[in-house]
Amino acid sequence: MGGKTKQAPRTKNNAKPSSSSRTAELLGSSTPIFVGFSAQTDGGGLVPFAPGFASAEQMPDSFDAAISPQTQIILRKLSKKDPMTKKKALQELHELIEQSDVEVLKNILPLWPKYYLNLASDPEHTVRELTQTVLQLLMAKCKKAMAPYLKLLVPVWLGSRFDTYAPAASIASQSFRDTFAGNANRTREVCMHCQVEILEYATRNLTFHTAATLSIGKSLTPEESEQKYQRVIISSLKLLSFFIGQTAQTEELSQVREGLGTLVAHQKFWSFAKHKVPPIKAAWFECIYHILQSVALLDVITPQKTQLTTLCFQFIDDADPVVAPHIWGCVLLLQNNYEDWFVPLNIRKTLLPKLSSLLHNGFNRNAQAICPNLLPFLSKVTPASLQDLDIYDFYQRFFDDMKLAVTKKFDPPLAKSDCIVIHNAYFECLRFLLQLINNNKEREKKEEEFSTNLLDNNVLEPIGWLLKSDSAHVKIFFQHSSALVAFWDRQINNRLDNGGLYAKMLNQFWTRIFELVTQDLSAEKVNEQLLGHVLLLVQDLHMANPSLESPSVKFVEEPVGKMEKSEPTTPVKKAQEAAAFIQKELKQLVIKLVRICLDKANISGSGTSTSRYIEQIRTLTKMFNDAAFYKSLTDDGDLRSALNKFVSLLGQLSCDASESVIEIVFEILPLLETAQRFEYIENTLMKLPQHGVQNLLLHRLLSYPLCTEPAVRQMLSSPETCAMIARIAEEVVVDNDREKLNLLHKCFFQTDTGDILINANTVDKILLSMCGPLEQPVLDDAVEVCGSFIAQIMPVICSNNNSSLHVRQQIFLKLFKFSLDHRPEDYLSEDTLWEITTCWQDGLSSKDIEIDDDMLKCCAGIVEELANSVELKPETLDGMAEAMAKFVICSTENIEDEKKRLERIDETISALLESPLKTPDQVQQFENHCVLLEALQGSVTAGVTFENACLLRDEILPLIQRSTLNFSTIYKLVYQFPPPQVTNDPEDELTEDYCDPNADVLKEWNEPLIAELLQCIRVAGTAECWLETSDLPSVTEELVLFLSEKVQSFMGNSSDLVSIVKERLQQAAVQQSSVIDCRLLSYFRFCRQYAAFEESASILLHEDLSENLVTQGALKTYVIALQFLLPKLSQKAITLSSAIMRTEPPEIWVKAAVFHALLLNNFEGDVNEQTDRNIIVSAVQFMTSIGEKQASQKELLHYNRNSKAALRISYKYSGVHKAFN
Repeated sequence: MGGKTKQAPRTKNNAKPSSSSRTAELLGSSTPIFVGFSAQTDGGGLVPFAPGFASAEQMPDSFDAAISPQTQIILRKLSKKDPMTKKKALQELHELIEQSDVEVLKNILPLWPKYYLNLASDPEHTVRELTQTVLQLLMAKCKKAMAPYLKLLVPVWLGSRFDTYAPAASIASQSFRDTFAGNANRTREVCMHCQVEILEYATRNLTFHTAATLSIGKSLTPEESEQKYQRVIISSLKLLSFFIGQTAQTEELSQVREGLGTLVAHQKFWSFAKHKVPPIKAAWFECIYHILQSVALLDVITPQKTQLTTLCFQFIDDADPVVAPHIWGCVLLLQNNYEDWFVPLNIRKTLLPKLSSLLHNGFNRNAQAICPNLLPFLSKVTPASLQDLDIYDFYQRFFDDMKLAVTKKFDPPLAKSDCIVIHNAYFECLRFLLQLINNNKEREKKEEEFSTNLLDNNVLEPIGWLLKSDSAHVKIFFQHSSALVAFWDRQINNRLDNGGLYAKMLNQFWTRIFELVTQDLSAEKVNEQLLGHVLLLVQDLHMANPSLESPSVKFVEEPVGKMEKSEPTTPVKKAQEAAAFIQKELKQLVIKLVRICLDKANISGSGTSTSRYIEQIRTLTKMFNDAAFYKSLTDDGDLRSALNKFVSLLGQLSCDASESVIEIVFEILPLLETAQRFEYIENTLMKLPQHGVQNLLLHRLLSYPLCTEPAVRQMLSSPETCAMIARIAEEVVVDNDREKLNLLHKCFFQTDTGDILINANTVDKILLSMCGPLEQPVLDDAVEVCGSFIAQIMPVICSNNNSSLHVRQQIFLKLFKFSLDHRPEDYLSEDTLWEITTCWQDGLSSKDIEIDDDMLKCCAGIVEELANSVELKPETLDGMAEAMAKFVICSTENIEDEKKRLERIDETISALLESPLKTPDQVQQFENHCVLLEALQGSVTAGVTFENACLLRDEILPLIQRSTLNFSTIYKLVYQFPPPQVTNDPEDELTEDYCDPNADVLKEWNEPLIAELLQCIRVAGTAECWLETSDLPSVTEELVLFLSEKVQSFMGNSSDLVSIVKERLQQAAVQQSSVIDCRLLSYFRFCRQYAAFEESASILLHEDLSENLVTQGALKTYVIALQFLLPKLSQKAITLSSAIMRTEPPEIWVKAAVFHALLLNNFEGDVNEQTDRNIIVSAVQFMTSIGEKQASQKELLHYNRNSKAALRISYKYSGVHKAFN
């Protein structure tokens, strides 16, 4: 139905050539230009390949039978036009090479060079990259098998190293290095082996091919063709540069010279020098540079010397950063290789305008590439080379033009690196020219005048301008100027100043500098920028290094004497030599500047301007500190006048400026006689009223070495100094100033005898002031600062009685209270709290603080005061307990007599734990209150009569808080930590610094301590009842749980004290006098014998209590304990066979309570068993008997709630009974 005619199906393995292949065959020349097998039956040799022909790429239309069909398909794909097809084919070829052995790959090696030539210059960069990857793998795998084809591959391979696509170039370079990595000369050997092919390949590309010829048979756009051509040209030029660089040292270069001669004789080759594409232009000049650099190849380019010289100097002002370095390299080599380099040039019309333009424009922002060449260029400029131009006119023009590059403001500004290299080049050329004139012993007067004019116009004039400018060149220019004059100064000292030229210029320099500096600073109002720049210039002159050299050049100086030959030694860096003018002209300049600034400061009065002048004065006085210098600062010419002049400024300066003046004053003081020095300090400086100045003076007096002087020690003990230090301590508390705090620290510097720099009275005042924030209700950062300060100095003041005993005791009590009362917060770090706590502990351990009865009473009062605080948190109470336990240990550890030590421990514990908040009556009343609440709730039958059960919540909380504090304190004193586990891990081995946690644990316990423990446990058990029967605030609930957990942890400890407590609790319960005593038996489940069974602990405890208590006849104790254990027992833990069921209690409520517990324990679940009806039967029988007794005894159940409860439960489970029946 119309449409295209169906084509014949493709043959297997695509054996028939495509239409494009047949077209290429028809267009091919009679002489085959590809590598392949001939059509002869003998399978003949390779068809010749002419390197350089990159057009008419005719691929083979048939393949050797040894090549597999799969490989043939891949190779055919490589000749397709579509880039994606070629990329896939290259990837497949890469995989094929990886999977094939060398013998198989040898079949495709004859074909590869043609494909490689075609693909290495493909327009698609990814194709070129993959091509280099395939070559890399092929070379690595085939190695010597590639040798017959090396000459065909190397020209393109080396050219690919300079592919404009970096990944392709990198792979080509790496594969070439890997292939020829045997020794350093392998690359040169390969280049020489393939020299003819390389030169022919490059020559063909550079002289024959065009964008059109390189793209014949390709479906490329004009832009793609041009881009491909440019890549080939760039790689060919760079290939030649590389080839020349590798072979330049070879002796036999006849073929190279012949090939290069043919190339440079072709006019098309020279057209690349003016190419509009910078990389091509740069590559051409690079190639010429390598030819000029080789002495053996110089004859090749000499016939074109005129053309080359004109070209190079024509582009001397080229702005492209890629091209310029190569052009300047060629210019310098032309100057060096040919003495008549200037002959083809018109210097005045050709060179000078371009050179001036280059310098005016800041080297076209390409200074780093061009500037290092200026000095070599200038050194080759001779009077003869300038033709009709005077050489000194040239020099002056050159430096005037370059001065603009140094001082001109560019928009946008030059980069810092450009500024640096421009200044380096500028001063290198200046030094060279002036040294050239100096070395000329037969110079004329006009040459010396030129030198002085050059100094004035090109150094001093820019300095004068830069002093008032905000240019970015200021610092760099000043540094180089200083180095230049320092160089002249050294040449003079080394007697290398021929005819006094350097001396004359130095004199001119200093005369002009004095004028520039002083006349500008003498104005009534001095610009701050000017002042800063003057100071910068003076500093650079003071630090001038006469050996300043740039990386690009080193000036050779004439040796003074003949050097004897010596053995080579390790180079040692020479110390910088100070220029001689520093102690002469520069010193006089600094004196003049200091006097000007002092006068300005006095006139300005107070304010920022005065401080600014003082800052400059301080910088200047750091340069010189000898007596002659300071004497020169006043008209009287003595040191005391200089001191008075500086001291008179202190009343009107800011803190920073005052510090600078004090530094100057204390530099002058050592220049006085000893007696005069200390007399001036005491009678003049210490009488100054300004607080800031006083602080600075004290800082100096308390610093080494002045603090070791007896006269200073005496000054520090005076009442005036004591008042100053006390004032500083009070200010630190308010403003938290770090400088003042450091000053206070200096007061406690210890001498060899252990004494400190201030007296005890001053120490007391400091301590009392710094303790203030620790007692304030409003807490801020001062707490951290003052607390840490006191903690650090306490060992110092206690060690040698450097303060009064009364004050030390006061400080101890305040620190002890602070440790009890505070925990880490925003205002207090954990480290500072640790410092404060360990401070008073160390004082106790070292006997610096001794606790007598009065001190113990004070400490107990502090504990009582804090324990009575409203709603203390558990963590606070635990921290207090930790501190109290440490107090007990530290205050008694130095008593050598063990008996007395234990007695003192008991006294201390008793004093700290005794409290009106927790008396036996209050504990008993709390118990009655909670038992009443439980009885009213119906959860427990009291079974014990009691009175006075009313207690307010506000009365309960202090009792629990104090009990928690006391129990936690005892807990920390008696708790036995488990021993460390023994393992085979070396990291777990005990080291020498291992501290046994049980070292301070009390091993003996007196009755008061045991009684206190038992009472606290009673409170804990009662508090649990309170928690279960009342709706408590979260804070109170947390406190009760904390105390309960402490008791539980204690009961699980391995200490023998636990056994004693357990025995006492059991004895109290058996007496059946208190409900709480019975409740406390439930704590036994946390003892080790039960705790190990975890969830079954309550069951085991119940079984033991059942046997023991029933056996002893303590039935009420068992029943009450059972009521508390009941919620923790698993279902059916109580049965009709229990021991209690076999008894007949004398009181009805006991039996009723047992049935109550039996029914709850067995029928709280969702499922019951048939045998459970026996329990119902027994309960009904019991209720029936009670009913019968009630009929005869009307008052039987009047107060028996449990009997009534049992009755109600029996009714509740009557339905179960009927079901069983």
